[in-house]
Amino acid sequence: MMHTTDLSQSGFTLLEVLFALAIFSIGLLAVNAMTTMVINSNYKSRHLTTAVHLAQNKLDELTAGSYASVVDATETGLDSQETAGAGIFERRVCVTASTGPEYKTVEIIVSWSDPDPRQAAFQTIIAR
Repeated sequence: MMHTTDLSQSGFTLLEVLFALAIFSIGLLAVNAMTTMVINSNYKSRHLTTAVHLAQNKLDELTAGSYASVVDATETGLDSQETAGAGIFERRVCVTASTGPEYKTVEIIVSWSDPDPRQAAFQTIIAR
C-alpha cells in the first residue's frame, strides 16, 4: 500500500498560526500599555486644570476686592468647587507690599499630590 500526499491542499500550518498569535499578542500588549498611559495623563491633566481654575478664581476675587483685602492666606482641602475639606488641593496666597509706587506682588500657589507632590504657581501685581 502506497501513500500519496496531495500538495494542492490549502491552509495554515500550526507554526504559522503560532507566529500569528505571538505577533497579535505583542500588538495587544502595546495597546494596553498605551491605554494605561493615556488614562494616567488624563488624570494628571484634570488635576492641573483644577489647580489653574482655583488660582484664577482667587486672582479674580483679589482684583475685584479692595486693595486692603489683598493679604496672605492659606486654604486647605479644596476641591474643584472650592469646598474646603472636601478635596486634595491647597491654595496659598503670598503678598509682598511695595512702596513708591504703591503696589502688591501677589503669588498664588496651588499644590496637590497625585501621588507625587505637584504645584502650579501664578504671580501678578495689584496696584492701589
